[in-house]
Order: sequence, then C-alpha cells, then structure tokens
Amino acid sequence: MISIVIPTYNAEKFMPALLDSIFSSTVSDFEVIIVDDCSTDNTVEAVKKYPVKLIRLTENSGPGKARNMGVKTAHGDIIFFLDSDVTVTAGTIEEAADFFKSSPSVNCVIGVCEKEPLNSGFVPRYMALFEYVHLKGSRYDEVSVFAPRCGAIKKNLFEKIGGYNETYKGADVEDFELARRINRTDRIILNRRMVVKHQFANFRQAVKNYFKRAFMWVRLFIKEKRFDNAGPSVPSNGIAALSAFSALLSLVLTPFLDVMMYFFVFFMVVYLLANLKWLSFMYKEAGFAFTIKALFLNFFLGIDIVTAAMFALVSYPLKSLYK
Repeated sequence: MISIVIPTYNAEKFMPALLDSIFSSTVSDFEVIIVDDCSTDNTVEAVKKYPVKLIRLTENSGPGKARNMGVKTAHGDIIFFLDSDVTVTAGTIEEAADFFKSSPSVNCVIGVCEKEPLNSGFVPRYMALFEYVHLKGSRYDEVSVFAPRCGAIKKNLFEKIGGYNETYKGADVEDFELARRINRTDRIILNRRMVVKHQFANFRQAVKNYFKRAFMWVRLFIKEKRFDNAGPSVPSNGIAALSAFSALLSLVLTPFLDVMMYFFVFFMVVYLLANLKWLSFMYKEAGFAFTIKALFLNFFLGIDIVTAAMFALVSYPLKSLYK
C-alpha cells in the first residue's frame, strides 16, 4: 500500500487541483494523509471535501515535523511525499507503485518536475527549466538528493534513519539533510517517469529563498563535506555563482586597477562555460531572448548565493546564530 503524505500551510488555492490529480489515479491501494501546519486560510475546509486522512498540528512546526507526523499514522509500507503546490501528472502514482514492485531491492526513489510550471511568468518558467535540466538531464540514475515534492521511500527505511530533522522549521534544506542520511546506508534512484507540475517562486521569493537555502546548505556542507551529483546544487552551479560574484567584484575594481579587467573577462568566460549545459537547453526550449534574460537572472542569483555562502562561513563558529 502507498501512503501519500502532504504537508500543508495556507495551501487552499492549490489543494483542489492536487487532490483531483491524485484521485484520478487508477491505483486502488493508496491513502492520502494531509498534515496541516496551522493554516490561517481555508485549507482545512478545502481538504475535507476529499476522502483523505486529515491531521491538524497544534502549533506551526514546519514541513519536517508535518511529514514525520504523517508517516507515523500511515498504514502503507511505501511513503510517497508530495508538496502541496504541485499536481501529479497522469501515470505517476502508477509508476511509483510499479517501480517498487519491479525493483524490490530499491528503497527510495524521486521523480522530476515538468518543464512548464503551474504558474505563469518568466521567473517561474526559468526556475522550472533550470531544475528540469539539472535533474532529468542528470547522467546519473543514483542521485544524492531527495525531493519531497515528488519522492517515495519505504517506511521501514524512513523510520530506520530517524525521519526528518525537526529542528529545520521552514522549507529549507531538510530534504538535503535527509538525503545525506539515506545515502549513508542506501541509495536514491531517479525515476524520470514520475513527474509533477510545480508552482515555482517569483523574483522576490526566489531571491529570498536562494539566500536562505544557500546559507543553510553551506552549513550542511561544512558538516558533511559532500557535494551533490544532481539538481541545482551540483558543483558546476557553485562554480558559476563564484565566477559571477568574482566577475562583478573585478568590474567594480577596474577603475582603480586596470588589470582587473582581465580578471573580469576570465571570470565571465568561466561563468559561461560552467553554465553551457542549461544555456543550451533553454535556448532549444525557449529561444534566444529568453536565454539572455535567464543569463542575467542567473548571474544576479549567483551573487545572491555567494553572499549567503560568505555569511554562512563567517558566522559558522558562532553557534548561537543558527539552530
């Protein structure tokens, strides 16, 4: 049996589409568990219209604790995590069920997000394409990341590794931290036939999210000393972000030191080379004008990421600054 666990917080506008997509599945042996993290909108009322098990937390605690609570009440031997702001494409739940049946030695699998986001706009489409090429386009079938927006894990493995770390109160890097514990004893398989459509961030949200998650990812890296082999956190994107920051710094210093112009050119070349994979992909998918805009956005977000990373490095010895 598959237990679909979905944490919610003020997700009223997403729930009908998500639950409709789930209940259109032809799989008969599954349950849906909604864990509401103290929503202040009408999420609970929207959920009650569907045959789901509803758990309401008494205080806002974050998606990590919400998912753990969902697993505790699950009857299935397979836990299929979904985020509240996705819809499941036709055949995805069937694919998850069939995958575990045909590959009994596999204990953990993740899917991918569609190239087109649920919401419109340049930034959401850029983010959808960027994530798509870095995950579905990965040359690896065994990956180092776990994505709870579309990820399934056997309940016994989830319980064995201790579930989500509940000290992460927001949607931060709790999935990266969980993946590292999974990989110590098991493997995570990428199944490109498990697909969801996702609501991606707008520009303001993206800047805020990138900064916060980069800060916390660097702290996690200092502790684990391990890079990822798939997804947006692969080393090439780190190199690109460092090159963007260094190129900007070199350009700012050029009026004072002529030699800095050579450094600017060097870092820009490195930046472009590190980004060739997704640049080529976006050009084929969305055309030249979109790709140029994407390049500027990526450059800005790279500076945002490196600023957060430097703050994380400087503040790391001051344990009281973070949980």
